[in-house]
Amino acid sequence: MTAREAAVGTAALPTLQETFFNLTVEGLKWYATVLPGGNVPTRKAELVDAFLRLLGDPDQLRRLWEQLTPGQRQVIGDVVHRDEGRYDPEVIQARYPAVPPPAAPPLYYYGARPTRAGAFDLFFGRLYGVGTYIPADLVPRLRALAPVPPPPHLASRDAPPVELAVGKRRPGALPRVTVTENERAALHDLTAALHLVREGKASVGAATRLPTLGTVRQLRQRLLFGDDLADDYERAEEAIRPFALLMLVQAAKWAAPGADKGGKLGLTTGGLAVLAAGVGAQHIRHAWDAWLKSALLDELSRIRAIKGQGAKGIRLTKPAARRARIAAALAVAPPGRWVALAEFMRYMRAERQAPTIERGDSSRLALGSASEYGAAEYRAGEYWDFIVGSYLRAVLWEYAGSLGLIEFAYTPPEESPRDLSHAYGLDGEPYLSRYDGLLGFSLTALGAYALGRAADYTPPAPAVAEQRPVLTILPNLDVVITDARGITPNDRAFLERLGTAPSQDVYHLGREALLAVIESGLTLRQIRDFLARKSGRPEAEFPQPVRIFFDDLEQRLAALREADRVLVLDGPDPYLLTELAHDATLRASVQLATIAGRTVLLVPLAQEAAVRRQLRRLGYLPHKP
Repeated sequence: MTAREAAVGTAALPTLQETFFNLTVEGLKWYATVLPGGNVPTRKAELVDAFLRLLGDPDQLRRLWEQLTPGQRQVIGDVVHRDEGRYDPEVIQARYPAVPPPAAPPLYYYGARPTRAGAFDLFFGRLYGVGTYIPADLVPRLRALAPVPPPPHLASRDAPPVELAVGKRRPGALPRVTVTENERAALHDLTAALHLVREGKASVGAATRLPTLGTVRQLRQRLLFGDDLADDYERAEEAIRPFALLMLVQAAKWAAPGADKGGKLGLTTGGLAVLAAGVGAQHIRHAWDAWLKSALLDELSRIRAIKGQGAKGIRLTKPAARRARIAAALAVAPPGRWVALAEFMRYMRAERQAPTIERGDSSRLALGSASEYGAAEYRAGEYWDFIVGSYLRAVLWEYAGSLGLIEFAYTPPEESPRDLSHAYGLDGEPYLSRYDGLLGFSLTALGAYALGRAADYTPPAPAVAEQRPVLTILPNLDVVITDARGITPNDRAFLERLGTAPSQDVYHLGREALLAVIESGLTLRQIRDFLARKSGRPEAEFPQPVRIFFDDLEQRLAALREADRVLVLDGPDPYLLTELAHDATLRASVQLATIAGRTVLLVPLAQEAAVRRQLRRLGYLPHKP
């Protein structure tokens, strides 16, 4: 059962008469303050009849309508037009946070008597299994008075919500807020992850497929801007961006552990093709789509403070269903504008896009050491932030952010403005998860493309430092880095593949190394273009020995080519093989040859099926020894 079904139920709505007869006399008298004339009946039947006459009179109904505030009118319009009379408190309070919910008659009085009933309160009834509602026969009458409300709006702004970071800072102290450059880093970092896998340096758990500590440490060093938080990891799970990238390349089926390699990742055919072609925006979109459907990891498990995830009887929803809701809400964000996280969470509830974490109407999750409380303690208000909100933060930061779909502003988790004063079980811990400092985000142009909002993608203009030459090419085939700060980790990894490194920042082009990388999927044109782009010199201006070196390599690449593959048929009797080679039904499809002094028959793979059929007709069946 979803949260909405638990709140509003599935039963048919009661009528006005049923609603009022379900109340006690004291409850009916609480509503009597809205009756005209001041004469309040004392018997239940007379009270019910008075309310039915009041709400059945069009003039009196309009008089009550005019007593409502503009916000209350919008709430009623929403309930009668969108929800067929059902009041979903989570949704309505998200859509109209400034409008208090309708009050109900008190069952018991302790201390001061509750506020008097108003017209807004009279329009709603309550029933176990149904929740709060507008009676069925009152819905069409209010529908005639209430305008159709506009759809929920996601508020945005020009600048990051930096001011939200002051929650735990001393008065007057400047918050430590960081704004990411995810879009610039995404293509580079995804390429770095693929390079690491190709080099055989990426390992994952054999059962979990989660990256090892050594692997995330190595990838972190190759990222364009490093990791988002402190990167002196003691455990692999403390990494954010390196962890996410290694999970994403597996979800996209670009990398997989080999059957005979233990937990070491290797590039698949698809991964080799992506690396050879160069990672582009279309690959970011593919990786995001693949992650939305992936069952490799539940992001909830990235939040260690949420306990009970593997407990007996826990029924978690599928991560793919949760991610689909987040992606749909994310696609509504206006590209280039900033959305505060709290506003995004409010919008998701208002549009009923909030991801459901657990199946059932009670929770088995808990925070920290407070397992005896369960998460039922948080359903009064904190469950959404502590459980659902923590999951949402993890998905946005770790996966949408690492792929460059969003830029976000954040603080260190210990300086997060998130209020954890009611988070039983955290035992004074300053934050719930490493993602607590997320303040807001901005959908990038890359994100708009990946989410289907834009038909194509134009990368952001490169930084000035990227436009300057960062290396020079010498006549002796040495490539020397001239701007160590301007060259990226991926560029260094690329140079390491082109030859040897006789000294720091010097790489010597080697024919054997170049042939090896070309065999793995790169082209000679890509290598030449890389050197021209990074040196700031067109290929025609390379030193003459370098041009001769590349021309010779190009000729050697064209000197040999792979022909079609063939099936080799061997046997102990060379005379039989010779006889078969001259058989009228086979001679057009086979070729007699000698390999290492042995007579064999060569069969093109395209002819294999036909040759096997004919051999069976002749009474022979080739088999593997």
